[in-house]
Amino acid sequence: MRQLTELDIYILKQEFPQLSLTEDPDIERYFEFRSLNRQAEALRLYNTKLIHRYPDNKMRVQLMTYYRKHDYRFHILLTDSLVQLADRTVVQVKKVIIFFANTIAPLKRAEVYTIIKVCEKVINAISPNRFAAISFTERYTRYAEKLKYHAADMRQAADIIRMYITDTISSVREYREEQDRKNAQEKTRRALQKAKASVVDFSKIVFTKEQIAAITIPSSIIRIEDKVLAYTMKYWNRYADGAFENILLLYSRKYGTNHYAIFHAVKVGRVRNWKDEELLHAVLANVAQGYYYSISGDLYLQRAWKQLKLNLEPSSPPSQAKGLSVPAVKKAKAAKRSKKQTEKTAVQKTNKAEKETASTGKKKETKKNVQVNSVSVSGAAMPSAKKAVQKNTVAASESRKSRKPVAAASILESGKIAQEQAVGEKASSSVQIYPINEPKGLPVSIAETVKKVTGKSYGIYRDLFFKEVRSAIRTILQHSAVQKLSFFGSEQNNAENIIYRFLETNYDNPYQQWQGSKEQADVFTQGFRIESLEPIIRLWAKENL
Repeated sequence: MRQLTELDIYILKQEFPQLSLTEDPDIERYFEFRSLNRQAEALRLYNTKLIHRYPDNKMRVQLMTYYRKHDYRFHILLTDSLVQLADRTVVQVKKVIIFFANTIAPLKRAEVYTIIKVCEKVINAISPNRFAAISFTERYTRYAEKLKYHAADMRQAADIIRMYITDTISSVREYREEQDRKNAQEKTRRALQKAKASVVDFSKIVFTKEQIAAITIPSSIIRIEDKVLAYTMKYWNRYADGAFENILLLYSRKYGTNHYAIFHAVKVGRVRNWKDEELLHAVLANVAQGYYYSISGDLYLQRAWKQLKLNLEPSSPPSQAKGLSVPAVKKAKAAKRSKKQTEKTAVQKTNKAEKETASTGKKKETKKNVQVNSVSVSGAAMPSAKKAVQKNTVAASESRKSRKPVAAASILESGKIAQEQAVGEKASSSVQIYPINEPKGLPVSIAETVKKVTGKSYGIYRDLFFKEVRSAIRTILQHSAVQKLSFFGSEQNNAENIIYRFLETNYDNPYQQWQGSKEQADVFTQGFRIESLEPIIRLWAKENL
């Protein structure tokens, strides 16, 4: 029979202040309740205290039998039970010490967000009273010193808990002050937005007939594919017009239509130089407002758009198509041309105009085989084509009469087109749906990119980054689709999980390279083109910091 040691007695006295080493008052009370016929109270005492204190059923029954019979063996058995209780208590104390040593002690003072998350969880688990956690950790520090078991780690953990509760950790205090300042700014911003929103009364906005005609399409267009073509043609050359975009937004807000969403799809497609089928599918998704796909309709859409696009984008030299200014040397040489050269170029242009008019006449005969539905769309766009053909024929006839004016007019017209396209390109380049990808450079870790974007030197953003980055991934994926996605498909969720796993795996990897990786190919297979991960990080920082 093992006797109680000083350590056992110390721990039992600390954990069970009312416990006696020579007798058990709870057993005495139990038999008193039984003798007074207070069975409910006796049963409650038995289930709440005696069973937990003496978990061995056989020993518990024997101990109570010895007490009832006033047997001398009661004290021997009580000592054995107290030794077992002390052993179990020591095991539980060591588990708590190990938890603090492995969870709280390794925390670094610079990892503010991690300290806050872990300490709050531990303090709430100890007691609703935050300051009770200080005495709790101090008590287990004394246990660790008595047991000589992870005493240094337990002391460090107790200091972190005490400093966190008393708000004496400088990094945590700075973080909280920064959060309070940001919350105040956000509250002020929302109040201003609410005030501005209350000022706008859409019911008082009146649109002119010309504005409505520039926004809407004829009601006679019923087929969805025809609506897609009509909207695309109507907004094709106005994607960089900021005033028109504002009018469209107000119109959509007032009447609850999706005209602005359609315009935005055309604008994004043109700014990012999407392929025709990608742009048409983006417009179709907003026109149909739900899942819609037809093989015959898709073929019709592609063929009709190829024909209609010829009227929207006249042929021009590469330098003019890109809106580039003509070099000064070439302009000087052009100004020094002789009269014979200018006349020669004018004759060539008039001959080319005659050939174009002849080719357009042949195209009209071949267009009769196109389906009848294309007529509804061309009704909104073909008059401009006919006017363009008539202008070409008139220009050709006038050029025969006077070659020099035609040459001068053509030079002025080409210069005007180049100037307008340069202005359009500047306007389109200023539009950014989300941060544009930077050119590929030396690979850096995700952590370095986060530090560069946030501009903070202390690393508090890892847990916050992975907690909120999925929202930024979803937003970027919505603007990066390269094909029509199924309404019930899981492509976007799969792509989001691939990007998230890549960020989590390579967060501290300085040699990570997204471009050309297997994950980038997998995301493209799901139907999304993500050239760089930095736009995701910038969008996360903008939304959360």
